[in-house]
Amino acid sequence: MQLLLSTWTHHLNQLIYSFYYFCEKEKIEMNIKQDKSIVYNGAVLLIQGKSVFFDFSDDSLFLDIPKKFSLYFKRSLREKDENANVIPLNFNVPLAYKSLSLLMNLKSDLLLDKGSRVEVLKALDVYGFASKSSHCILDIRRYPEKIIDNGGKVLFHTRLWNPDNHPDEDEKERRVLQNDFRINACRIIKKNFNDASVGLFADSLSKKLAPDLLLDPKESKKDNYLKRLQYYDIGIADDGLKNTPGWKIGEYLLFGKAVITTPLHIALNDFEEGVNYEMVSNRNAYLELPDKIQGLLTNKKYMDIASANKDWSDKFLHPDCYIQRILSIVEDRNSY
Repeated sequence: MQLLLSTWTHHLNQLIYSFYYFCEKEKIEMNIKQDKSIVYNGAVLLIQGKSVFFDFSDDSLFLDIPKKFSLYFKRSLREKDENANVIPLNFNVPLAYKSLSLLMNLKSDLLLDKGSRVEVLKALDVYGFASKSSHCILDIRRYPEKIIDNGGKVLFHTRLWNPDNHPDEDEKERRVLQNDFRINACRIIKKNFNDASVGLFADSLSKKLAPDLLLDPKESKKDNYLKRLQYYDIGIADDGLKNTPGWKIGEYLLFGKAVITTPLHIALNDFEEGVNYEMVSNRNAYLELPDKIQGLLTNKKYMDIASANKDWSDKFLHPDCYIQRILSIVEDRNSY
């Protein structure tokens, strides 16, 4: 079994560390090799005579041609594009596992590649002094193993995207709508739920548009955010860039939190409204949030969803199952 990639990017962390986790668990050699023919943010697993492609792009567009591979796993997959060869990759989560040990098992060509430099430095930053998202902070062993009840507290920490920084007119409009939802969602939650924690990353745009919602810079650090997340029960999410989910939902799930989100436009495995999440009617329906939150608070429904999400993340996101799921699907296809 061999994993091929052209360079180490942050989108690939979940795959790389899950592969390392699997190899350590199974006591087999971790074989990751650099192959410059692999497209950026993509990777290929060679297993049982099969070639399995991983597409971690934010975009619903395909990084490569699915027919070139035995199986094609895609993040941000639209349901209309799902077929026997193309399979959802579900949510992408920025996690890590024993980063220094991983580095010692990687070959020098990949470690010294210019494109890998940022992730290598983050992996070396074991105390989190140099990077707010160093890999030690993201180590899966720091994630909670059990869900806890904090009384139904709500959390939504987010950021704005400047429409003027993108040339495409459709993207400009999407960012305007996104910013409008995020600002007004924070305000309406703050108004209706005193123990909620909401706010915006304090950059020049948020200071201009919503100075009443600025987070303390300490709260925006990844380490502090993940520590805080443990003490909340309901996480709010909306579409990230390119109308696809960002990392936020995956983090909520791994932490065993209930989720309220804007409509999801991607294919997901066994992830159901009312079981794993509640949903507002459209990407700007922030007025619906108080009722959705109150619905989760009634009879502590948020705990039922939290439990379902912890089970779901253990099956689809955690490194303990991530590669094994892929191998099981490959094995099933071999038996056809």
